[in-house]
Amino acid sequence: MNHRLLPVAAIALLLLGCNPDKEKENTPELTIPTTYHFERGGSSSVSYQGQKDRLNMLSEIKSYLKTGDKGKELSSQHLLDMFANANSPFESADLNVSSKKLENKTNPAEVEFNKSLFTEAAAVSKEVAENGTMADEGVAGSIQRGTSEKFINVNEKGWEFTQFIEKGLMGSVFYHQIFNVYLSDARTGDDVDNETIEEGKNHTPMEHHWDEAFGYWGVPVDFPNGDPVLTDDQERFWAKYTLGRNELLNVSEPLMKAYITGRAAIVAKDYPTKNAQKEVIIDFHELVTAATAVHYINKSMNNFSSGDTGSMFHTLSEGYNFVKAIQYSPRKKITQADINEILNEDFGTDGDFWTVTMEGLREAKNKLTTAYPELKEVEDEL
Repeated sequence: MNHRLLPVAAIALLLLGCNPDKEKENTPELTIPTTYHFERGGSSSVSYQGQKDRLNMLSEIKSYLKTGDKGKELSSQHLLDMFANANSPFESADLNVSSKKLENKTNPAEVEFNKSLFTEAAAVSKEVAENGTMADEGVAGSIQRGTSEKFINVNEKGWEFTQFIEKGLMGSVFYHQIFNVYLSDARTGDDVDNETIEEGKNHTPMEHHWDEAFGYWGVPVDFPNGDPVLTDDQERFWAKYTLGRNELLNVSEPLMKAYITGRAAIVAKDYPTKNAQKEVIIDFHELVTAATAVHYINKSMNNFSSGDTGSMFHTLSEGYNFVKAIQYSPRKKITQADINEILNEDFGTDGDFWTVTMEGLREAKNKLTTAYPELKEVEDEL
C-alpha cells in the first residue's frame, strides 16, 4: 500500500464526513411561527401544565388572603397546605390532584420567609377578627385605604400580607424558575438532550424546559395580538405587568418574539440563535420589573402627599417586592447593594414603612432609573 496516499485519503474521508450540504439536509430550517405553537407529527409538542397549575395555586392563595383583609380569620395551616399542596387545600379539584406545588419551586432562601408570612398573616387576621385591632406604628392590624371601604391587614412595619405573598412568590418562584432554572445551561444549554423524545410525550427535554420558562410568564400563546390581549383570568402576575408597561416601553412583542424564536431555534438546533434569545428574554423581563417598581414608587409618592397611609402601604408593598424580584436576574443591571439600600433605607428604616420619607422614595426612584436609563424619559409617566 502506498502510505503517501494515506493523508490524502484521510482528508477525503474527513471532508466526506463533514459534507456541509449533507449536514444542511439533516438540519431543520429555522421556521418562526406567529404564535407559541409547535407541532411534531401533527400534534402539539408544547407542554407546560405544571406552570399553569402553579399560577392557579397562587391565584387561590391570593383570593384566600383577601378574605382576611375583609375581616375573616385565616388558618395558618390552610395557607401552609396551599403552599405545599397538601390535604386538598384548593377549591379546584384539579389542583388538589396535581402533583405540582409552589413550595418546592420557591427559591430556597425564601421558603421559610414565606412560611413565616403565612403564620403572621393568620395571627393578625385573628386579632382583627376578634378585637378589631387597627394598625398603628409598630402595631400589626387592619388599616383603611383612603376613604374607601377597602381595608388591608399589615404587620407592624406596614407590610400588606396579601401583596407581600403574591408579589413575593412572583419573584421567588416564577421569576427565579425562569432565569435560574429553565433558562440555565443545565436545562436549555447546548449540551442538554434535544434528540430524545420523552417517553409518553411529544417533546425533547430541551424543548420542554424552554416551554416551562414560557409557562411561568403566563401569557396566552397569541400574546399580544388577541382580542382582548388578556382575558380576565389571564390578567395576573407577570402577564399583567408586561402588558401594563407596554404602552410606554414596547415590551410585549419583543419579549414574545424572543420566546417563539428561541423555541423555533431549538427545533432547528440553531443554538446560537436560541442563546441570543435568552439574553433578550432576561433583559426585557428585568426591564418590566424595574419599570413596575418605579410605577409603584410613583403611586406611593402620590399617596404620601395625600396622607393616605393605607394606600401608601399597599403600593409600597407591591413596589418593595418588584424591587426584590430584580435580584433573581442572573445578570441584573442594578447592584445588589443598591437593591438592599432601597429595601432597607429608602423604603424606611429596616423596611419599616411607617418611617418612609418623600426623600427616600425619590432616592429609590433615582437608583432604579439610573440603573435602567430606558426608564429615565418616562419615569414620571410610569
